[in-house]
Amino acid sequence: MKSPQTLTTEMMQDWLEQAGTDFYLCNQCDGIHLRALQDTQGVIDSRLFLEEFGLLLTTELELRPAALLAVSADLGRLNMDYPTLKVFLDVIDDALPQLVVAGNLCLGPGLNRDQFLHFVTVTIEASGHLAAACQQLDYLYSETAAAGQESPMLH
Repeated sequence: MKSPQTLTTEMMQDWLEQAGTDFYLCNQCDGIHLRALQDTQGVIDSRLFLEEFGLLLTTELELRPAALLAVSADLGRLNMDYPTLKVFLDVIDDALPQLVVAGNLCLGPGLNRDQFLHFVTVTIEASGHLAAACQQLDYLYSETAAAGQESPMLH
């Protein structure tokens, strides 16, 4: 096993490239935007940040306003069903409500490439499963709902 290294953003980019993980950088934030979940229905963005405490991988899901109460009631179960993730609501006045899904990894002595890729892979996979579950429960905002078409729910 390779010894842990002090992680840098450049090192993370190199490791993601070596693993064939598609990502991009923007001028708006310090995050590495991961494309793996961005084509998933309801996903706004998925980003990887290097913070003082370690790694933070967040995925924001856009919620239907009418589903806000149901999602709020379901937060406990979602957090129990996805123990490697932190799931919480983000509601602000001038935007649709969001379900924020976060995975974090504390870095004390450092990290090696395999540990980094394992964290990214597991977190993306769990976030994708959670997004699919939310889609199935009709929690997520969609273009169909925006157009005023029938929702698959009976009530």
